[in-house]
Amino acid sequence: MNRFRKPNIAIKEIPAYIRGGFSYASRELGRVRGTNVWIFIMYGLLFDTVNNLWRPFSAVFLQRLGGGEFHIALLNSLPGAVGALVLLPGAFLFRRFTNKKRATAAFILVSRALLLGIAFVPMLPPTVRPFLFVILVAIMNCPDALSQTSLQGLLGTIFSGTTRGQAITLRNKFGQAIIPVVTVTTGIIITFVPSTDAQRLILYQIFFVLAFLFGVLEVLMFRRFNVPEQEASLSNGSSDLALIPKILKDKNFLKFFIPAFIFMFTWHAGWPLVAIHQVMVIQATEMWFAIFALASGIAAFISGGMWQRWLRKYSNNTVLVIATSMLAFNMFLFPLTPNVQMMTLVSFFTGFSTIGINASLLNGVLEATPDDNRMMYLAFYNTIMSVSLFVAPFFSHALFAWVGNRNAMFVVGFMRIVATLVIWLVLRYKKSNKTES
Repeated sequence: MNRFRKPNIAIKEIPAYIRGGFSYASRELGRVRGTNVWIFIMYGLLFDTVNNLWRPFSAVFLQRLGGGEFHIALLNSLPGAVGALVLLPGAFLFRRFTNKKRATAAFILVSRALLLGIAFVPMLPPTVRPFLFVILVAIMNCPDALSQTSLQGLLGTIFSGTTRGQAITLRNKFGQAIIPVVTVTTGIIITFVPSTDAQRLILYQIFFVLAFLFGVLEVLMFRRFNVPEQEASLSNGSSDLALIPKILKDKNFLKFFIPAFIFMFTWHAGWPLVAIHQVMVIQATEMWFAIFALASGIAAFISGGMWQRWLRKYSNNTVLVIATSMLAFNMFLFPLTPNVQMMTLVSFFTGFSTIGINASLLNGVLEATPDDNRMMYLAFYNTIMSVSLFVAPFFSHALFAWVGNRNAMFVVGFMRIVATLVIWLVLRYKKSNKTES
């Protein structure tokens, strides 16, 4: 007699994206195969593979090169300075390209080529390694910022409103599935294969070369996008500089941009503090950074369908309020995590909220920007966000020096609560205006 009974659970009560597992994911991909949505997902998988072969371990790699807390702050801030300097001039340049897709692919390739330069850093004298690594990462953000801003503009042209939300959510969902695989595999190899720190640095060099090779595949996939004819033509004849005052007077754009900027500053401010806590306080190794990414990726993959439904059902600002509330709460958990095991649980919660923020921010800015001169709007948006990325880490480093890392994280947590309230107030203001009209 069989002593084990089947659990009395109605299979329909289990969400489809969990019940179906890989077969459900395969059907999702099958429905969009051959379309721009499918190409966007595949491009995203290659983009995430390139970045997660090294970015999750960049703070540990920097420490192994001889870097300290100040170098970690620079690693977070200097790319923002580069982005702020190049985005608007780059957007003026892009307006003159007759084939924006080809120009974007060229910038992606330049960015990936710089990974080969980083691969040579461990071969240099120890005194110059930390700063050179930080500088190369910052320089890489020049072609990165331009190519990603151009990609955002292309997405506004390639996809309509409903399809755009689906494409962004699916790209994030499948990206979050591949990220843990890449990061865990890399972390296991870096942790267990080498027996000395010198051998570990050699492995880092190999992974930077691998990232470059995957970057070449990324460019080839990007070139498969089917871009409408009008995107290949020159933008209208408006003066480049004359567009800036127009952007600053666009109320629809500003209602999204201002609260998004306030939140992004608080998000950027938390990055170096969390990295310092993980590397210097709980002493996480590459393997543990891989586990953090695994926990975050699982949470993001599971919650991807939920965020997709909410984006269809509610406004972007509503979804943004929910996601930023979660991330604000997260900032109070980080300083209370005494070890890497607890950090893994917090990373799961982080992944759950991050995918909602990324999807609602990207979809929101594309909705807030007009079809005409979208590239300039996005360049302005990303320029100001890059200023935040540059300033916020120095702000948090000053907090760190003044009150210590634990209290600095609490301060940033309160700032995130304020940013979430601003987003909510703007949402209420927009609703009340609609009611009155």
